[in-house]
Amino acid sequence: MLDPQWMRAEVGTMGRRIGFPLAAAVGLALHGALPRVALAQDAPRPAACTADTGKLALVLPGGGAKGFAHLGVLRMLDSLGVVPDLIVGTSAGAIMGALYASGLDVAEIERDVKALGLDTLVGRYRAPTPPSLGTRRAILVWEGGSQGFILRTSVVRETALNALVSALYARGNLIARGDFDRLPIPFRAVAADLSTREPVVLGTGDLAQAVRASGSIPIVLRSVPIGDRVLADGGIVDNIPIGTARALGASRIIVSGLRDTSRFDVTDDDPLSVAGQLLNFVFNQPVPTLMPGDLWLSSDVSGVNQLDFSIANIDRVIAAGERGAAALRVAPCLPRGRVRPRGTVPPLASFFLREGIDPDLDRLLWLTLSDLSGRAMDLPRFQERLRSLARVDRFRAIWLYPQRGPGDSVMFAAQARSASNEQLLAGAAFDRELGPRIGVGRVARLPRRNAEVTGVVALGQLQQEFSLSMRRSYDLTQSPWSPLVSGGFTRTQVRDIRDGREFPVIQTVDWLAEAGIERRFGQRTSIALTAFARQWDEPVFPGTPTALGARLRLQSSRTSDEAPRGVVTFEGTMRYWRASAELRRRR
Repeated sequence: MLDPQWMRAEVGTMGRRIGFPLAAAVGLALHGALPRVALAQDAPRPAACTADTGKLALVLPGGGAKGFAHLGVLRMLDSLGVVPDLIVGTSAGAIMGALYASGLDVAEIERDVKALGLDTLVGRYRAPTPPSLGTRRAILVWEGGSQGFILRTSVVRETALNALVSALYARGNLIARGDFDRLPIPFRAVAADLSTREPVVLGTGDLAQAVRASGSIPIVLRSVPIGDRVLADGGIVDNIPIGTARALGASRIIVSGLRDTSRFDVTDDDPLSVAGQLLNFVFNQPVPTLMPGDLWLSSDVSGVNQLDFSIANIDRVIAAGERGAAALRVAPCLPRGRVRPRGTVPPLASFFLREGIDPDLDRLLWLTLSDLSGRAMDLPRFQERLRSLARVDRFRAIWLYPQRGPGDSVMFAAQARSASNEQLLAGAAFDRELGPRIGVGRVARLPRRNAEVTGVVALGQLQQEFSLSMRRSYDLTQSPWSPLVSGGFTRTQVRDIRDGREFPVIQTVDWLAEAGIERRFGQRTSIALTAFARQWDEPVFPGTPTALGARLRLQSSRTSDEAPRGVVTFEGTMRYWRASAELRRRR
């Protein structure tokens, strides 16, 4: 049986506090809602219908993982046949609202969002480690740009997130073709202009990029340049965009509010949790004025972790949204019994690329999409191709910007955001045999040569190492086989202990040159076959031994931007054979 407080609607002007957005999603939007001054049980039961029954708008605020409560509200709207004439969303609200406005039903949205595996994209900070570093793991990474090197601090795997967002909104993007009023339900996303600190209402362009911009909480996610503006999370300036809905002609508004009565936990020393709680106060905003006939639904999301994207938590929050939406059953003046339009994805009779775009981007998109043209749109296949763009080293984000083409066609005026061509990395290691070591590295990408050069220097009390390697950058437009060249030396001080006695340290120097080919399966798995020449010098044995041989190496990573989780190596020469395996436990 439902709690009576959920059977009431809030009408009139009410205060509440907005919370902090923390992470992405699918780009997911990251800010939570704090308690409102007036709670649902304080609102009077709706009176008889006296409100304007004109344009009905649905307003969806931001809330991070708490924003899944909006799905419960949308499910209730569907069950009652209440179809809004307009949807306006900020951050998490834009994420859910854009999918719903694109014609997907709630079950499809829930299935697709759960399938993203958001808990693997959003979490604690892990420095992205280029595959060229091999088994070495970076702790800190600086990326080069126009203003020098900047420390990477994102807790989100951004390249993968951008590709997933582009695929997730492919249906709506193709239907809208640049104009969000063409969606089955007209839609607007609200973002913030970082230079003016003013809200920006996005109703044209690339739907996926608009949603990504609306949820770009600073520090957690990179801001999104659109036109001459740099946009960030809309919750900074307008978390509950009621004013935007009114400016677009809405005479009645339904707000899917998020209520959190939990207090600041001073005993929680988790950095991300503390940051989220502190920034709740930063994003606190006054509640926009509600007019007679407006409906405020209150979903209790108290105690929900903004970054908990586990299936269990998603189910819990959706259920809270359904309870909060119970007030819709008794709300007057709502048009009921309507069927929500689903819209039709236009056939991809042909597609064009805007002249003047990056030649590499042009080639990449033709390779990825050209065989899909000239036939009815195969949406799942199209989405899978978009997800594959996450495996491209050169671009951080690719936005298609679909537009109306000649006849029944789609034109892609694609835009891309290039990845940094330079990285500085720092790391540290410790083991019982070699003691502590610190290392620094530099990765330089050469776009015109499609190559990547990596240099590493590692220093320790018992071992010093230098290496230099070159490989081809991963590119979907080229063969997955890549030439690989590397070389370097290692100097080691070996402790000599015999019969309980410690003799003077033995110093060895090992020189290695290697060349071969590498086969990459995406960015997660690779196999390399190389020929090498090794020379080592040690005082125990006379002369300088030399060995020629071959090496087979297999390595695999859990994600595309971290050091390998496992490496298996086989090597053999005329002097020796060796097999080794290295497994890294996840932390």
